Amino acid sequence: MEYTPISPFMRPISHAHLRVIERPEASVPGRPVNKWELLRELSKAQAAFGVSERDLTVLQGLLSFFPDDALGGNAEMVVFPSNKAICERLNGMPCSTMRRHLARLVDAGLLQRRDSPNGKRYVRKHGEERVAFGFDLSPLYCQSEEIARAAEAVREAEERVRRLREVVSLMRRDLAALAEFGGEMQPGLGIWDQLRDKAILTARALRRKLSIEDLVAYRADLEALLDQARNIIDGSETEGMNTNDARSERHHQSSNIESIDL
Repeated sequence: MEYTPISPFMRPISHAHLRVIERPEASVPGRPVNKWELLRELSKAQAAFGVSERDLTVLQGLLSFFPDDALGGNAEMVVFPSNKAICERLNGMPCSTMRRHLARLVDAGLLQRRDSPNGKRYVRKHGEERVAFGFDLSPLYCQSEEIARAAEAVREAEERVRRLREVVSLMRRDLAALAEFGGEMQPGLGIWDQLRDKAILTARALRRKLSIEDLVAYRADLEALLDQARNIIDGSETEGMNTNDARSERHHQSSNIESIDL
């Protein structure tokens, strides 16, 4: 095509339309990308791109109109379904809702409108040249590597949260056990009730979805309380051992005196 339009039909132009007109050649992936794998990666990294599950549902519908499983190569990446066809593909989604999600995809830089002079979506051939007006999927393809990196970062963060939840859960269990053990050794101390309460509150908190910052804070609190509990228990055990040694020494001296008297 001799000219690529950038303005939408009967709608104001925005920065989103200007952002993806021309991309540097270095930013374009060098290989085809499976469209469904790319959609799954985008679903994992959706927060980084500011899109919702409903936005991705509409994008999935548009991808279903693309005939190949792979985006990229030399194939034109413009799909041109009507609004009615898109809504039917989306199980009867209202047209106004569908258009709203399409606008969010355009604003996120994942989609580009290629509107014809009259706003209709169609494909036309001029000899060997093929001209399509509709929704251009090439911005999605051009960001495939960025999407993959964002998805991997999300998976790594989820793994850190999972491991940290395990550590906090184990520390909470140890704190509850030390509170019971310490209460048997020194029942008069009020610290054991405080430790039991902390273990119960932590167990309740772990039922919710906690951020990594929350989990780090819980781990620091539990670590300090565990050290405090162990110090008290170790001190009590040392005192008990010293008392037993003194009793044994007195018993030994008493036995020597009895032997001399005899």
